[in-house]
Amino acid sequence: MKVLLVEDEVLTREGLLMSIPWEALGIGEVFTAENGEDGLELALSKEPDIVMTDVRMPRMDGITMAFEIRKKNKKCRFIFVSGFCDKEYLKSAIQLSAVNYIEKPIEVEEVITALKRAIKLLVEQRRQEEIEAEYRKQFHGLLEDVPEDDLVPADWQPSMHQADKIERFIQDNLGNSDLSLTMLEDHFDLSKQYMCWLFKREKKMTINQCIIQRRISWAKEFMRRNPGVRIKDVAERAGFSDSNYFIKIFKKTENMTPAEYMHGAAKQ
Repeated sequence: MKVLLVEDEVLTREGLLMSIPWEALGIGEVFTAENGEDGLELALSKEPDIVMTDVRMPRMDGITMAFEIRKKNKKCRFIFVSGFCDKEYLKSAIQLSAVNYIEKPIEVEEVITALKRAIKLLVEQRRQEEIEAEYRKQFHGLLEDVPEDDLVPADWQPSMHQADKIERFIQDNLGNSDLSLTMLEDHFDLSKQYMCWLFKREKKMTINQCIIQRRISWAKEFMRRNPGVRIKDVAERAGFSDSNYFIKIFKKTENMTPAEYMHGAAKQ
């Protein structure tokens, strides 16, 4: 993990560098900058996983810097620090999905807690990406392109009702190995990009993640009720045409193989 620390107060910056157990947290590199402009330049060249920044700084404030970083680095996590409780800054932090908004004077334990949470979110995000990458090897038409909220066309409107309908269709067609964005696009007569944006906005997960979660959840329940079933049959019923892919995705999701899951379920 790489962290960028942007803080204009020398004592605060040096104090954090000395007091945070970076290596113990799994953070191998820490870069520092004393203002937003230098911080932005470093962020674009070093591509940090986490940016911890003061809000009010000379030359460029931390919020403006963070929005500029977000344009190039969609996965970066932000932790904001401020000596002022400013509602407008808080609103911007929420927009950027900030991990935390820490008020000065800084408590080291609060910073450590925020870093741990950011790392946990990043690890989970990467795990989900690995699962989806594995999933796309088997199921064509499932590559998602989810635009950022500030880049969507003006006529795109959120709709929980439509997202619910998409979710129900997925649930009703889990066993169909042809279930894909193309199938959803044809059924609902909506563009793939709009569906992906709408679903993620309303359900807080991608369509891929929903399909994977529902299929794995169904497979777990089916194996629990049928402890002697063949893995190949479970995979086929859950919509996986290749049992090897099913085993890979199940293991990445549950940290155990389907056979190990069945063995554990049989003991209960």
